[in-house]
Amino acid sequence: MTTTYLSFALAVLLLIASPGPIVAMVIADARRAWPGLTIAGGVIAGQMLLICALAAIYTTLNFSVALLNGGQVVGGLYLAWLGWQVLKPQAAACEQAAISRFGFWKTLGVGLSNPKDILFFLAFLPGFISPQLPFTRQACMLLLIWVSIDVSILIAYSLLSRRLDRYARVRRLLDLAPGIVLLALGLLSFSLGAWHLFL
Repeated sequence: MTTTYLSFALAVLLLIASPGPIVAMVIADARRAWPGLTIAGGVIAGQMLLICALAAIYTTLNFSVALLNGGQVVGGLYLAWLGWQVLKPQAAACEQAAISRFGFWKTLGVGLSNPKDILFFLAFLPGFISPQLPFTRQACMLLLIWVSIDVSILIAYSLLSRRLDRYARVRRLLDLAPGIVLLALGLLSFSLGAWHLFL
């Protein structure tokens, strides 16, 4: 099982390291203060979706495709709205800082806003679970590996963001990048969800 867990850890490392909405929110918050609550919201959202997927695998639960597509539409609108809030010009710097601070609840909402992540987990996890070994022990190990890598990568992104913020040329890009990423991912998620829901 050690080889299986190492393979899972490598796959998770590559998956989480690719920039997404949670990474964009952590980068935005890290430039103003330590983003502990933002990281916690993203990590807990990932753990909740992983637990749902593990429970679905264990009980062979079937999901409603229409429900998942509807969730993707709503989640996409939420991501797009957050991205617009970051990009929208504000009259005062303090108002901009307040909107750019995501915190625990917004990050948790973004993390849970795309229920198709559960389908990804359902496709991804079974290859790392052995039917011959106790399921609970394997599930706990997979959750532990995921949370360790998730926290490490989000902390690394926040430290990198704080370091790059010292350079004036990069600062404007860091101002815009999280909002653009959130807006683009939101519109993509909304479009895909609407396409599958209505066609």
